Amino acid sequence: MKKGIFCLEGIWFDDLRKRSTVRPILELLELNSDIPFLHSDCATEEEFIFYIRKWKAAEYDRYPILYLAFHGAEKGILINDKVFTLDRMSSELKGKCKNRVILLASCSSVKTDKRNLKRFLRETNALAICGYRKIVPWITSTAFELMLLSAMQDNALDGRGIEAVQRHIEGISKMFKELDFLMLTNKEV
Repeated sequence: MKKGIFCLEGIWFDDLRKRSTVRPILELLELNSDIPFLHSDCATEEEFIFYIRKWKAAEYDRYPILYLAFHGAEKGILINDKVFTLDRMSSELKGKCKNRVILLASCSSVKTDKRNLKRFLRETNALAICGYRKIVPWITSTAFELMLLSAMQDNALDGRGIEAVQRHIEGISKMFKELDFLMLTNKEV
């Protein structure tokens, strides 16, 4: 069974006429690999909280991959120029992420001590958290995310499956060293 992607995307530019979005990646995955997705824009913290609360509900179990496409900052994502921290996110998702993966497609979001990421995994019960530890170029990171999201389809989202995804991604990451990508699984907690 295909693992759906639940994507929340921030506003990239103050000028709303600029139309950058990750939606075409999701459409490509759906058209070519039948991977279902849900995509919502989030301009405020209230919208973000509303959608992540929805995502953790049982009715969205078919969408176990939370793909967060936002500007980033150390230890979090930027929503309306304010940092929404990993700690705050883990409070919202507490204990509700069994067999789910969180992909922070945001610059520097996982630039923190691994102990903080391990705490995030313990508190949320997530299978894995992954993201970038530095500022990344849009096109390069987008190409990488396309391969990552595709690789997640090839294995079960359980302990063994996520380890296989991690090994596969480590191989791909060698081609994308400049992204400084990190994937941490609950097996490492």
